[in-house]
Amino acid sequence: MRSIRRSVASLLAALTTTTRLTRRSRRQEVTRALDSGGFLGASIASWVATSPSLLPRTWWMWAVNIGLSQMYGYASGVVVSRAIQHTAEALGVRVGIIPELRSRARWLGGAALVGITAYSWMRGVLRQREISHLVGREPKNVATAGVGAVGGLGLALGALVSVRAAVGTGRMYRAVLRPYLPARVLGVVSISLTAATVAVLLERLIRGRLLEQAIEKAEAANRLISPEVRRPVSALRSGSRESSQSWASLGASGRRIVAGGAEPSVIAGTIGAPAHEPIRVYAGRSSSRGLPEAVEAVLAELDRTGAWDREVLVLFTGTGTGWLQEWSLSAIEFLTGGDCATASLQYSVYTSALSAVLDRHAPRLAGMLLFRAVRERLDRMPQERRPRLFVAGESLGSYGGHAAFRDPAEMLRGVDGAVWTGTPGFTPIWRTLTRGRRAGSPAIAPVIDHGRHIRFVTTPADLETDFYDGLYLPWEAPRIVYAQHASDPIVWWRPSLLWEAPDWLREKAGRDVTRHMQWFPWITFWQVAADMPLSVTMPGGHGHSYHEEMVPIWAAVLGRDDADVPAIVAAIRAHVDLGKNGG
Repeated sequence: MRSIRRSVASLLAALTTTTRLTRRSRRQEVTRALDSGGFLGASIASWVATSPSLLPRTWWMWAVNIGLSQMYGYASGVVVSRAIQHTAEALGVRVGIIPELRSRARWLGGAALVGITAYSWMRGVLRQREISHLVGREPKNVATAGVGAVGGLGLALGALVSVRAAVGTGRMYRAVLRPYLPARVLGVVSISLTAATVAVLLERLIRGRLLEQAIEKAEAANRLISPEVRRPVSALRSGSRESSQSWASLGASGRRIVAGGAEPSVIAGTIGAPAHEPIRVYAGRSSSRGLPEAVEAVLAELDRTGAWDREVLVLFTGTGTGWLQEWSLSAIEFLTGGDCATASLQYSVYTSALSAVLDRHAPRLAGMLLFRAVRERLDRMPQERRPRLFVAGESLGSYGGHAAFRDPAEMLRGVDGAVWTGTPGFTPIWRTLTRGRRAGSPAIAPVIDHGRHIRFVTTPADLETDFYDGLYLPWEAPRIVYAQHASDPIVWWRPSLLWEAPDWLREKAGRDVTRHMQWFPWITFWQVAADMPLSVTMPGGHGHSYHEEMVPIWAAVLGRDDADVPAIVAAIRAHVDLGKNGG
């Protein structure tokens, strides 16, 4: 019995000693001096990070750009310096500074770093002022960049401490397991345990806290019934008392959609002719029904409201939360004199960013199922009685709506027109069209078949002539418009920015994008990514804000080229609750 107690005590003492040693080793790893090559690399990367991107930056955008760039620069600097050291050793070359000159070299090097850092930072501030003027925003003050720089440095240091702590953890595992494992196995096991520890911590942080909180917040927002959004009284709206879809079931975005729009009297007064009451059909997301059932609910609402007898039927694919752009909805209703029906459904309660991470298949399935069901119903109707069918979507909604078609040719065969707004660059058909553009036309505004059916529009002027004021061929039906601002990061962001300069950045053709923007590996990827969250807050006509230009765009696609666009724009702005961009 005593021998067992002694063994246990010895084991505990050994574990205590090992733990103390490994903790000391981890502290030493975390607090050791910065690598010289890594420090130089981080400095260079931070200088580059102050270069301009598509949109003006807030303090946190500065912090993200500088922090992530410094991480990349430090890691690259360590790798390069180690490679140089090993190469020099292999060649028998020794490089150093004469002892009596080291102090002077440190002072000169420090002065150079401070001078270049100050210059790059001030240049970055000036470039931000230029970008603010280009997109019609009030420039931020100098403190914004200063706070962002400090925040970025803190972010980079936090990442460095985390990496060093992980290295220290690996050494701890190695020290604890060394008496029990052969040398050949020890390294693999310690690395595996370290990776598992880091993975568990990240999973708890991201999924257990951040992601769950984001999901709970999105679901709560979807259930919230705002007293400012009134339930429609018209039987031609989903969610009304006559509707098969209850008011609560529509979700927050759906309730705002069916409650919006102008009265027929306002439409009639604007266009100077009698107007119908527009139809708005919507089905919300429910845990008790899947997307096929939601599509059936939309069809039932189209039947109930008599939507098949209208001149125009427009199918929208919404953003992640089911949100639709009121400028588009109201433009259609004014331009058709209310003789129209719009239909959509909610496939998620999450924002577009969260939906793209959790389930990018849902928007594609929603767009495909709704279009196929409606197209099948129309094909069974006599051709002279069918409404003209149009499709539309913005942002992730555009990505999802494209899933109804295999290629541009099928789209042209299946619809009477389409408006795709702020289409993400990872949309397959968009990429096919952009790659196949006419030689000499810019990536931000490709010319396809001389504009016969498809036109890319950065401003309403591009509806009539191409980006360089060249004439199109006569515009034939069906007409399809891709509306995309040169300063819209949601259109231009894609993973390949990590390693490849895109055509749109090499060409420097954007009217509201600074010509001083340059591509840098890794850094440009994060710069454009950081531009995305606030792109919807830009003034209309810039970033991911598509407002007044939707009226002339829909006028062209619907064939209402003679419409009084300025009067309709003024009426929509005055009489419609435009809400806010969502998604």
